[in-house]
Amino acid sequence: MQKLLSTKKMLLGYVLLALLVLQPTSFFGQKRSSSNKSNSMNINNKNGKSTIQFNDNGKNFKIEYEGEIKVSNDDKDIIAISKGGFIDITKSSFGNKRRVVIESDRSGNLIRKYYEGRTEKEYNPDGKSWLAEILPEIVRSTTIGAESRVERFFNNGGASAVLNEIQKMDSDYVKAAYFKLLLGHNLSTNELTSLLDKAGSEIESDHYLSSILKENQKAFLANSQTISAYINASKSIKSDHYITSVLKTVINDSSINDSQMESLLDISKSVESDHYLTQILTEVMDHRDLNAQNIAKIIGLSKAIESDHYKTQVLKKVIQSKGMPQNAYDAFLATLNDVKSDHYISLIISELFENKYDASTNSLNGILDIIERNIESGHYASTIYKKMAKNNDLSESQLIAVLNATTKINSGHYLSETLIAFSSQVKRSSEKVKSAYRAAAKSINSDTYYGRAVKAID
Repeated sequence: MQKLLSTKKMLLGYVLLALLVLQPTSFFGQKRSSSNKSNSMNINNKNGKSTIQFNDNGKNFKIEYEGEIKVSNDDKDIIAISKGGFIDITKSSFGNKRRVVIESDRSGNLIRKYYEGRTEKEYNPDGKSWLAEILPEIVRSTTIGAESRVERFFNNGGASAVLNEIQKMDSDYVKAAYFKLLLGHNLSTNELTSLLDKAGSEIESDHYLSSILKENQKAFLANSQTISAYINASKSIKSDHYITSVLKTVINDSSINDSQMESLLDISKSVESDHYLTQILTEVMDHRDLNAQNIAKIIGLSKAIESDHYKTQVLKKVIQSKGMPQNAYDAFLATLNDVKSDHYISLIISELFENKYDASTNSLNGILDIIERNIESGHYASTIYKKMAKNNDLSESQLIAVLNATTKINSGHYLSETLIAFSSQVKRSSEKVKSAYRAAAKSINSDTYYGRAVKAID
């Protein structure tokens, strides 16, 4: 009984194996599992001639062609090739080989040949029948006849007919080619929106999707409806590299206005890499004169940058930009709370004092709070205070606030250096300021450094 069951299992295994072997496969699907090494497609374009080689479990296709090829309305025949062009299709399957060659002479007349093995046969009916059998899948799996097919579908059913045909294709390479050909037509806002929606959902390759989004940006970004569709399509891009390449193209397009730019900057929210996000934000500031809203937007986006190094690059650019708005100043200071490194905070605040320091008391208090909360190093705190001391516009109340804040420096050496940096202003000020200076000096635990600080105002 046990032997009988074993025999039945063995027979069932053979049946399943046979079914798998006999299962039909697609000759031209370009989406292949990388683990299946028996399936491969190679496309080469050189000197105007294109070569496509495809292997699928012992079935080999090779297609060579040159020139513009036009296929029939049912996609089963080739009806025209530009003068001097040709197409050569060869299929080999387990030792059997068939081939069709169609050439266009100088007058544009087609010369057709059909081969079985190495033997030339009459083209009609076998050659024509074989071409009709394989050509529909060829044209959906390659860009052969793409221009004439897009024209045909567009003339018969508009952009929606082309988009419906694209949905029937497997290859992102081919889909992208058809999308770009469709963009050569004067499309309405609704058609452009549909195209962007389809591109975002149909194309898996970041490379090909980004190439479409960079193809006709002027049309894509013409109004709020297409901009929204453009942003949504961009969200389908997974690679920070390709998102950055799309945004860089937008940034360098002088026809994109500030209002459009503000919306498009939202695309950068999906960028996870500090490196690429920094590239985008600094590129915007390098190549465009931004309005106050966009500068505020960049400040907000910089909060997503975790690296102190990269965040500092962006914030220093913000400080150096022409359009940093007054109402974004508080947001800018708040962003500094995310910087963990004493070194980088000191670089940013020092840059602020050299370029766009807001002399208001609220701003000063904000900076003093940042120094107190975030900077532990006496060296870096002293560096910032000495930069501050070069600003001679401090009121007496502000000067007293600064002097009181310096007492948080726990190094006698750095505290004395800091106080001495303010000594010339203190000497010109009231006794109330001088008292605040002396009180701060008393925090110095070294007689030598204390003496130097007090001597500076006497």
